[in-house]
Amino acid sequence: MDLNNLLTKGYFPEELIPPFTTEDLGIVQDDIIRSIDTFDPIAGRARKVITKMTHFSVPKIKAYRRTLGIPHPLHFTRLSNTIVNNWAAILLHCSSSTISLSPVKTKMGASRAVLKPSFKNTTREKIIRSTGNRYLLKIDIAKFYSSIYTHSIPWALHTKPIAKVHRNRTPYYGNALDEDCRKMQDGQTIGLPIGPDTSRIISEIILSSIDRDIQTELGYLNGVRVVDDYHLYFRSRGELEKGRAIVSRTLKDFELELNQNKEQLLELPEIIESEWFAEIREFKFRNRWDYQRKDLITFFDTVTNYTRKYPGDIVMTYAMSKLRFTVFSLKNWSVLQSLMLNSLLIEPKILPYVAQNLLSYHLKGHPVNVPVVTDALVQLIEYHLDLVNDFEVAWALWIAKSLNLTLPATLAARLSAVENPIIVLVTLDLHESGLLPGIDKTHWISLLTTDNLYNEHWLISYEAYRLGWLTGPTDHVTVDPFFKLLKDNDVAFYKARRTLDLSKVKVTNSPEYFAPEDEEEDDDSETDSVFNAVVPPLPV
Repeated sequence: MDLNNLLTKGYFPEELIPPFTTEDLGIVQDDIIRSIDTFDPIAGRARKVITKMTHFSVPKIKAYRRTLGIPHPLHFTRLSNTIVNNWAAILLHCSSSTISLSPVKTKMGASRAVLKPSFKNTTREKIIRSTGNRYLLKIDIAKFYSSIYTHSIPWALHTKPIAKVHRNRTPYYGNALDEDCRKMQDGQTIGLPIGPDTSRIISEIILSSIDRDIQTELGYLNGVRVVDDYHLYFRSRGELEKGRAIVSRTLKDFELELNQNKEQLLELPEIIESEWFAEIREFKFRNRWDYQRKDLITFFDTVTNYTRKYPGDIVMTYAMSKLRFTVFSLKNWSVLQSLMLNSLLIEPKILPYVAQNLLSYHLKGHPVNVPVVTDALVQLIEYHLDLVNDFEVAWALWIAKSLNLTLPATLAARLSAVENPIIVLVTLDLHESGLLPGIDKTHWISLLTTDNLYNEHWLISYEAYRLGWLTGPTDHVTVDPFFKLLKDNDVAFYKARRTLDLSKVKVTNSPEYFAPEDEEEDDDSETDSVFNAVVPPLPV
């Protein structure tokens, strides 16, 4: 694991809009590490520094939501450095699990520091490992990341008896990981931020120990685990009951609990592929534009029906990813726009896919229906502002910015009261671009203080000031040594020109286009992400 990779690719959650980036942290990583004990004392009588995370609410399934955490750059850098310095030991520890299919692997050129689990590999292993068994126990851990007890990190690495006696950072690096995690979440011992790759690594440390302890007590362990989702196979009902009891007891040893709402006991063989997955995967759009329009209607009707039938599955997300591989006639573009926008009413999680398609066609000269798209985005923003749904508001605002759509001043009044830094920065971006008149910056200007550089408002206090979008009575950034280092090296966390990678969306300029034979597409939805961002070349 390379520190630069973890800081620049494993920091911000991928669900953020494309302008948010940490790629500049690599420029100053060595300077931060050299001065880290000055910025953040961990010994002696100096006041210890703790920071608060920024939160970002994203849709999950069945109207449930997940709150992502964006740590402070100072303590994220410290935690990342601790991980990198002990990477060989961490890999050795995590290799002790015989069932994990979410190992902490890295790959040159990947979009994230830690690779995502492979959907195809997981399916293959489920088939192979279930052979010869009669029963399947499907379980996961209740509120996994948010309930992790940071003191359990040294328990997992050094055993609980040793960790309770030895509290120093070296040679017991589990204590260092524990302390670094607590520092970036206001000193709290409960929970890890969802989103950063560091949490994936630490969770795998804990779960690998749990797997090993289960296997030791049970005498065997057959199945697969993907992060905290377990598929365990047994030859008899008695073995299953014993296994479940051991799993529950072992989790409690690490202050974790089973999610009883998701627990399933099934007879094998299990159904590997859902009916919706097979039907959507095999759906073909015909070549002639008039047939293609009928196919579009059928496709969206099918997807809508399955989304309502299987509310806990990613039906709509998978369907939207499939659209990228089909070239649609220009005559069907207005219909496709409306069908995608209507689908947001059912599943707002698909906003990045809708954005990818809208921007791809827009950049190829296909006209966006400005009144329709603007009205749909405004309605979406207003609805989700009431619910404090950060993901939906931020992505809708960013799509409007990317399509150069002017939003009404009535919306500006509501957005002026928002405090979420992700929404505030994209709102200011729209305002500076002349697309959102009437913004009142008064409250946000009050956040330009040194104290706010170390709490949940740090992105506003530093980034909006650095960009010149907000100005206060004093230069509060320069008087702070850590943020002065960032500012002097022009470290940016928001770059307005960054956009989605649009290379996978196929677009034609011909209204009468007859599509060639369908090309093979990548069905591995776990690794094929829509969130990869690029910086387009400047216009000549």
